Amino acid sequence: MHTSWSFDAYIIGDTKATPEDAYNYAKGQPIKHALGYEMKIKQPLDWMGVTDHSEYVGVIQDANTPGSALNKSELGQKLIVHDKSDIQRIYLFLGTTMVENKPLAQLVTPELISSVWDKNNAMADAANEPGKFTAFNSYEWTSTPNYRNMHRNIFFRDSKHLPAMPFSSFDSQAPEDLWAWMDKQRKDGIELLAISHNANVSDGLMYPTEVDMKGRPIDSAWAESRMRNERLIEMKQIKGASETHPLLSPTDEFANFEIMTFLLGGPEGRFPKIPGSYAREALKNGMAMQEKLGINPYKFGFVSGSDSHNAAAPYRQDNFLGGHALEDGGIKERMAGHVLAGADIRIMNPAGLSAIWAEENTAVCWSSMLN
Repeated sequence: MHTSWSFDAYIIGDTKATPEDAYNYAKGQPIKHALGYEMKIKQPLDWMGVTDHSEYVGVIQDANTPGSALNKSELGQKLIVHDKSDIQRIYLFLGTTMVENKPLAQLVTPELISSVWDKNNAMADAANEPGKFTAFNSYEWTSTPNYRNMHRNIFFRDSKHLPAMPFSSFDSQAPEDLWAWMDKQRKDGIELLAISHNANVSDGLMYPTEVDMKGRPIDSAWAESRMRNERLIEMKQIKGASETHPLLSPTDEFANFEIMTFLLGGPEGRFPKIPGSYAREALKNGMAMQEKLGINPYKFGFVSGSDSHNAAAPYRQDNFLGGHALEDGGIKERMAGHVLAGADIRIMNPAGLSAIWAEENTAVCWSSMLN
């Protein structure tokens, strides 16, 4: 779930919705779409986490705020959205720095990041209604090395134990380093969980069997680290399903359900690798790895996400208003043939929901996520 605080959501027209708006929508209150019409969910949700990108969080909004220090700067002027022609330009400008892991220093200062992080957490705290609605403190770690999606959504157990700022892909693009940071947080009393995100566009990197992100042989320590930190995987969201692929499951007549094969950013001449990108194959490989390593790194649970950039969770056809603001918020916009970040938005469909078994609707449901 993304709001205007995510740089890509802002540049495609979601310029006003905050995490507070996203939580209000989840509770059944109406909020405004970027095209001006009202969005209201028919059946309120029990819980949600707003997962804005940790990379450049809040900066586009700041750059487009008249009078702000960033707005007055030379760099800030390059980030101003004048019209739709600026969408691709700004996306590629910032996105390329993420792909190459070369952050723009002015946009990743600790003061800016911690300020937005604190506001995000305050809004999650305010949205919590024990027994009725749980708002998780969360964010998205948006690692995209060489256009390959390695994203994870990070959920924290409670607001009383949080880091000063999130670990972003600018700190490291390697999930192994993310897990090491998570282990350190636990030692400091901060409980958290990572959920893989859009494995279907990972170019085979999400579920490795031989070497890790740094080229080191996968061993039992790697498997233990993954299982300790990342015990859930996202099966479905707006940008397709990550369960299986017809080439991996040729005898399954449903294997072509919601297949979207592309790479983020749409690099020319690139075709994503299928093996290593889908959950069903990983389940099979995990059992073989257990024989070799003594532990199965892919004994995971399944969830479904949204990845909407409208601050509204579209999980049924009757509340699917696209997921990318001005780009697909109406029939005319959706069928115009836009290709956004490499994906044809005409073939995107409603996402899904994650279910948690819990004795009560409070942060205690965290324990059931880990079991």
